[in-house]
Amino acid sequence: MPNKVVRMINSYTKRRETEKKVRQSENRVAKRRTLLFGSLMLIMAGILLIVAFNQKNQNHLLNEELLQTQEVMDERIEEEKDLEQQIKQLNDEDYIARIARSEFFFSEEGEIIFNLPEADDENMKKDE
Repeated sequence: MPNKVVRMINSYTKRRETEKKVRQSENRVAKRRTLLFGSLMLIMAGILLIVAFNQKNQNHLLNEELLQTQEVMDERIEEEKDLEQQIKQLNDEDYIARIARSEFFFSEEGEIIFNLPEADDENMKKDE
């Protein structure tokens, strides 16, 4: 069916057409501006997510390192306690005398030290 509507060309229709073109160009600019700002927001969100993920991984690695360091520190504290105990014992003359007698076979005056063979001890244990 042919279009039987004839367009009237007068000042009113010309003004309406120019207003319509201006609105369309404004809408086009607004859409482009929205697209630009939306893409910038997406890029910023992506960067922030990447930074947050890296921070989380780094935090996890630092926590593991902290736990390992605490374990080493606990071991060193225990070692320090053992060494302090050993220092106290080495300052005790009775302890030094016991070690000298057992390790180096020192004797007091009038004592005789006998070396017993250890093989007999093993035979006795086997017999029992």
